[in-house]
This record gives sequence, structure tokens and C-alpha cells, in this order.
Amino acid sequence: MTPDQIVAFVLALTAPPQAGPLFPVIAAGGADPRFPVVATACPRPLAPFEIEGRTVACGKISVPEDHARPEGRRIDLAFMIFKSRSLSPAPDAVVHLHGGPGVGIVARASLTTTFFEHLRGRRDVVAFDQRGVDASAAAQSRCFDTLASDPEALVQATRGIGDRIALTRKMTRACLDEIAASGADITKINTWQNAQDVSAVMHTLGYPVYNIYGISYGTKLGQEVMRSASDGLRSVVLDSVAPVQVPIYDTLALPHAEAIQSIFDSCTADPKCAAAYPGLKARFWSLYEKLETQPIKTTEGTIDSEALFQFVDGRNNWKAQLQGLTGYVPKVVAELETGDATTFLALAGETIDLHPTPESALAGLNGLDPDAMAFAETALRLAMAGRQNDKMVETALARLEADRTAAETGAGLVDEFEAALLAAALALPDQTGRVGFAADYLRLRTGEATRAALTAMLARQFTGETLTRLQSLAGMLGDGQLAQVYARIGADNSTLDRVLLEGFQTDMFACQEDMDINSPAGAAAVGARLQTEFGWPESLTDMYGAVLNATFFDMCKEFTPQPRAGFHDPVTAAVPTLVMQGAFDTQTAPSWGALMVASLPKGRLVFFPESGHGTLAFSQCAKDIGAAFLENPEAPFDSTCTQALTSAFLLPDGTWSR
Repeated sequence: MTPDQIVAFVLALTAPPQAGPLFPVIAAGGADPRFPVVATACPRPLAPFEIEGRTVACGKISVPEDHARPEGRRIDLAFMIFKSRSLSPAPDAVVHLHGGPGVGIVARASLTTTFFEHLRGRRDVVAFDQRGVDASAAAQSRCFDTLASDPEALVQATRGIGDRIALTRKMTRACLDEIAASGADITKINTWQNAQDVSAVMHTLGYPVYNIYGISYGTKLGQEVMRSASDGLRSVVLDSVAPVQVPIYDTLALPHAEAIQSIFDSCTADPKCAAAYPGLKARFWSLYEKLETQPIKTTEGTIDSEALFQFVDGRNNWKAQLQGLTGYVPKVVAELETGDATTFLALAGETIDLHPTPESALAGLNGLDPDAMAFAETALRLAMAGRQNDKMVETALARLEADRTAAETGAGLVDEFEAALLAAALALPDQTGRVGFAADYLRLRTGEATRAALTAMLARQFTGETLTRLQSLAGMLGDGQLAQVYARIGADNSTLDRVLLEGFQTDMFACQEDMDINSPAGAAAVGARLQTEFGWPESLTDMYGAVLNATFFDMCKEFTPQPRAGFHDPVTAAVPTLVMQGAFDTQTAPSWGALMVASLPKGRLVFFPESGHGTLAFSQCAKDIGAAFLENPEAPFDSTCTQALTSAFLLPDGTWSR
């Protein structure tokens, strides 16, 4: 942000509340009475430079559990609106369709801003947790009773103790029984219902015309919206695509194979790299097999086949900012063949800078007189200081927003109650008592979030002065503070919840609607293809197959398949669509981009070198192309910036291939 923007932000954050609502559609209960809207507090922490009620707002939207029976049972979807930074925004907002399935977005505001802040210069951005997922998962589908039944085993699982897969399968079976007993219909957790939700969310939030930006599973959902709920849909961006016709789970290893193969193909296409490192593909896999039995011992640890695989496969991690690592891979392979781990360890230890620094920029300067060099050095040093100052400003503003919110909501008393409760639990005399408290604490989430339920739990678990103090603090809590206590119960136990829910929320979708085109036999056939076409050793394909069978196909046996006719047919909707795919994507195969666009009459593909899953996070080039498309989805746009993303390769003599 500019200094003027920072000043404006601080003034807005510290000013009294506005008299009128800045999100009138929420205050009015929504624009479509079929899908009522209520405001809720936004999850913390907010992203930097956000003010709840001014730049962002949160709430819940009531939609039918079954859109084919709108008079039936209802479910709530949690959403967040990120207001455009423009004083004259475009009316067609962008809805972010998150990945997974089963990985929500509302509680991760900073992730949405990482991907979509650049779009807010012109448009509002809407994010919502899909049905059955995270904040849009009702108590019935979060299986709180199941989780509370064995908290000790859950704790052990988080510490790597016991058979986590067996525990998860046992809890999956119990969770399905709990959902059925509640009256909820798990068969309505599917992509078709999700697509109807997208339309309902956007229309009731006041966006009769809107755009989709889907990533990963969000691209699969985006395709279904294009096919079955396209009213008001202006354009679609599908980033890191999962075509509905592809057996995604059979082919989980294929994206890894293609992403690694792209290194070999890029080197072969580069004359200097091809000459310096001939036969790189065969050499890489030969080295992999050698390291399986003869790992290299170094003072920094052991380099085995898994370390080598993770080194090249990990370029997909946008958080680690590993763009540029590819250019070192051939030299690393050549060195490790001789037992030399110098470059490998330098990269692993981050002593090689993959991105420009003042030092590297200065080292590349030549032909300057002393005065020019001094000015260049000063400018580069000031640029680095500016980056550090920006981070400090972000930290200070985030703390300011958090402190202001805490003061407004009375979070201090909530903190005091939570600390007293934790101290009382830790003071329980034995393990049996502590486990019993944990189960009772977890079960608070199964019913209404009332003061009576909280004080009843306290009376069951504590006595004497401890109980008196806790009940006194509980009695002082206002309604908003009580809601915070219950919200923290969920947050406190999120690590335990993940033992079951991290996989279960994915399996609800995958095991019910995808098993008609996925199978262990199909996965085995893909494994054979990886050996013959990509050079993978049998040991590696066997490992992938075993993990897939244990964590997916075996788990899916607990579910009843709910296939839908036509669901896996290629989408042919004539909606302007931009398909963005990265060459190093290890979650959706790079080749699927071309497959996706082949059936779309208004589809265009942009392929990004040196980019992994979620191309937006890897380059400004991807952000700008996406924004240009949204401005005019039917017009040509310039994608030549992708050419600059192609890797150069480090040669044996220390020079680069170009």
C-alpha cells in the first residue's frame, strides 16, 4: 500500500462505526428471499489491510439441502465478501471456487487475498465454504459425537502413535452412522448441489451477473456450474484443471510424473543443457534407484531416493517460492552421481538465492563508473529496506485491527475464562479424568451453544473452588462472548478434528460421485504406464499404489456410491473460459489443460512454465492474464509474458544456458 492508503486505513480502522451498513445486501437479509442471508463475525485473523464491515464482511446463506426439493431441509453456507478497492467497481463480482474437495476457504482470508487481491482493483471477490466443508459443515456432518468418543486415540494419532488409517476408517464408519441418525442426507453432498449453491450465493448477495475463478476441485465445480447452473454466468477462469471426464484418483501419480518429466523435456529443448547433460531422464531414474540402496551420507543428513524425489517434486510449493530451482536440477543430478552433494545441500539449506537480491543485482552490473555504481547500490539497498518496512507496516496494522476487535468484543474476559478452564483441566488428578473432560468438552459442540450447556459441563467435571470460579466467569460472559467461547472450542480441537475430517470431507464427494470411473485396477494400469512411459521404477509406483489403496479405495468402501448419469461427460458449454495450467503442477496433470479446453467452444488455454498448482501464486504474469481476460472475456489478450518464465539451466562450468 502507498503511504496515503496506509494513513486512510488507520483512520478508517480507528474511526467510529459508520451509521449505515456498507454491505446493504447483507443488512437486508439478501437479494433473493429463497436464500436468506445473515451477518456473522469474520474468522480471525483477517488478512492485512482489511477492516470487518468496511472492506470485508461475513455471513451465512440458507440454501436447500436438496435444490430439487426447495421446501425440504435447509443448510447454511458460510461466505466472505472482499469489497473492491475501486470507488467505481465493475458490477460483475468474482466468486472463488476453492479446491479440495473438502478444504474450506472462509477461515483463511489471507489465502484468498494472496490469490485474488489484484482483482479487487475492479471487482468484489466472494469466497464461500462449499456444503459439508469446514464452516459450511453443520454439526450433524462434523461428527462431533464420533470425535468425542475417543479423544485419547485422536491425541495419539496427532503424535504419530497408533494406526491412524485404521482409526480414521473406524471413525468414518461411526461418522456415517451419526449423520444418518441426525436426519441429514449425505447423498446431497455432491458437485451438482454445489453448483446450484454457487448460483444461489451470487444471486442473493446481489450479483445477478458474475464470474468464476476456480482452482483445482473448484475447476470441476466450475464446469458443473457451466453445465447446470449458468444463469448470470459471464465468464470462467479454470486454474489447475480437473476435467470431469478424468479419473482423478486413479491418476493421482500422473501429475507428479508429468511435472518431473517437464524438467527433462525442457533440458532437451535447450541445446546447451542437452549437450551438457545428455540422457538426463535415464540418469535421474538410475540415480533414484541407486539412492534407494546406497544413500549419500553428509554432515547435513542422508540423501536417499525420497530426498531426491522431494527435491524435484517440491517445486510445486508456491509458499516456498521455489521458482528458479528447476535450472539447478541437471547439475544436482550430475554431482550426486559422483557422490558430490554440494549444490543439493546449498539449495536445501537456502544458501543459494533463487530470487534477485541487492547483492546478486549488483554482481551483475558492469560498465558503470564509481558514481553510477554508488547510486545503483543505494537504490537497491533502499528497495530492500522498503520491503522490510512494508512487512513491518503489515504486522503493525494486523495487530491494530486485532486489538481493536478484541476490545470491541470483550475478548479479554473470554481469554480469562479459557485460561482458567485450561488450568483446571490440567489440574485434574489422573489421565482418566483428563480424558473424560476432553470428551465432555468436545461434546459441547453437538448441541445448542448455550450458557446452560456450558455450566452443566463444568458441574460434571469440576468441584469446589475451581467450579465456583469457572461458573462465576461463565456467568459474566455476554452473549457475544459466549459465542466466542463456543467458537474457540472448535478452534482448540481443530487438530484432533483433522484426524477424521481432513479425509472425510473429501471422501464425501469422491467416494460417492467418482467411484464409477475410478478403481484399484485403473490405478494399477496408471502405475504400469508410469513405468513404461515415464521411466518410474516399480518400487515408486508400488508405493503410490499402496498409499492410494489404504487411504482412498479402502476408505471408500464405507460409502455407498451415488453415480449420476452424464456427470463425467466432457463439458461443452459456450461460456468464455480461460484455462490456466502450470508445467510443474503435481496435483492436476499439466496435460489436462489441453484436454479441458478441447471440448469448450469458447475456451482458451495459457500454459505457464515454472509454475505449479494454482498458477496465480507463481507469477505476476498469471495474475495479469487472468485480470485481462476478466475485463473482456471475448477479446484477445497478450500472453507472451509466459515465455520469460522458461527456465535456464546451470551448466557444469558455472554459467547458464542462456
